[in-house]
Amino acid sequence: SQTARNLEEIVCQANSIYCWSRCMSILEEGIPHENYCQEERNLRLDCVNPRNQTYTGGHGDYYPACTASAENATSYPKLPVYQEIRDPDICTDAAYNDFAKTDGYAHSFDLGPSIFMWSVVDGEVNGRLVFDGVFGYLAIGHASYAGGPHDSMNGASIIMALPGGDYSAVTGLDMSLEPNINEYVISHTASAFRHWKEPVSASGANTSSYEIEVVENCFTAIKFKTSEINGIPFDLNGKNDLIWAGNNQDYYAGYHGYGNRGIFVVDFSSGEAYMKRDEGHNQDGDNQNDGNNQGGENVASKNTSDASSMFSSWSTTSLLAIICISLCM
Repeated sequence: SQTARNLEEIVCQANSIYCWSRCMSILEEGIPHENYCQEERNLRLDCVNPRNQTYTGGHGDYYPACTASAENATSYPKLPVYQEIRDPDICTDAAYNDFAKTDGYAHSFDLGPSIFMWSVVDGEVNGRLVFDGVFGYLAIGHASYAGGPHDSMNGASIIMALPGGDYSAVTGLDMSLEPNINEYVISHTASAFRHWKEPVSASGANTSSYEIEVVENCFTAIKFKTSEINGIPFDLNGKNDLIWAGNNQDYYAGYHGYGNRGIFVVDFSSGEAYMKRDEGHNQDGDNQNDGNNQGGENVASKNTSDASSMFSSWSTTSLLAIICISLCM
């Protein structure tokens, strides 16, 4: 296996093996010693994913396990309609521009494949995150501490929308169940969704204002009105480090893919916003917003033409289908 070949090059400490580009402890996975799999279970010790596929390289969810599998790791099964096979006649630039209008919001910031827009109303952030992608998942929230693992992702408190429920690391989300949106805390030590799949909002947070909007098989958005996420308040008079991520490929709540994530800084009162990587540098470039992008101006970096769209909206308190003919710009 790839693991065996890598072991020839990298020597791990006792009771650990090379797995997912680093040495991992077998003891943490309930394997008492290196010979246990073969001697006690007539299996081999290897690096696998929850679908019992052997690690061959790349990104994913892997760990040491006893296995007899001869199957190499494959990509997650795709959404019925994923990003690359969106209907270009429906998912047009004009349709996205229309979906991403900032009408009713005081400020907005273009994140590339997404746009975050907001107003501060009665001490709460009235926010909307729009994603130019089909609905695999979409999330936004507080970044963890500065310099935290995976660009301040591990330990972050977020609002996350999922297109199904009853998550399994083996079979993914059950797409026959309703979409849902909740608050989560990403594990401080493990990125895979199976480690933090239970929402913290189940313990009492008010998520009644949280909504999902979807242009079916085209675009996704989430809306919220709150002063805090997981009990952590927004600083309405200063700067906030936020993260966002979206998946437009599969229903496993896994890797967001290149470019569909970011950490950015928002001053909710002034409207200033910029990518975290630009902090401390001249912010006159395309990634900086000085607060003048207000009053409903559309900041989607798309061509604009006449379009109409149909979208559905769900909230945690009700599942409503809303048919709406969007006005031409």
